[in-house]
Amino acid sequence: MSVELRRRARPSGPAQTVGRPRTEVEPGRRGGSWGWILQVVTGAALLVLVVVHLVAQHFVVSAPGGLRDRASVLAYLGNPVIVVIESAFMLTVTWHALLGVRSILFDLGLGPRARRRVTVGLSALGAVTLAYGFWIIAVLAGG
Repeated sequence: MSVELRRRARPSGPAQTVGRPRTEVEPGRRGGSWGWILQVVTGAALLVLVVVHLVAQHFVVSAPGGLRDRASVLAYLGNPVIVVIESAFMLTVTWHALLGVRSILFDLGLGPRARRRVTVGLSALGAVTLAYGFWIIAVLAGG
């Protein structure tokens, strides 16, 4: 077999990856598994926080239909422990949702530059959402 035929028979570096889908866990890619780990952790935290939120907001209410009026919401948020729990719930829901959207967009096979833009854009959206949510909680908890 000639040298030329042997060169053609052996796949070279970049040619080996043609057609292979890009994933976050490929060697050399930064932050690949952190997004997945955070998604799992926030999902597990949501299981607990959703139950606490639903029980506290809808089942431990003396009002008919399990709904609170404004006065009872203000009294409820007057407890600092409740403010911490509701703030953690809002933070976890926002983080989990944005990680999910980021993961879906990354599955489209975006390049590194587009991935950075998606991450920055979703981080900005999350920051604005959380700032507004914390402001609402602070206003309501303040009376």
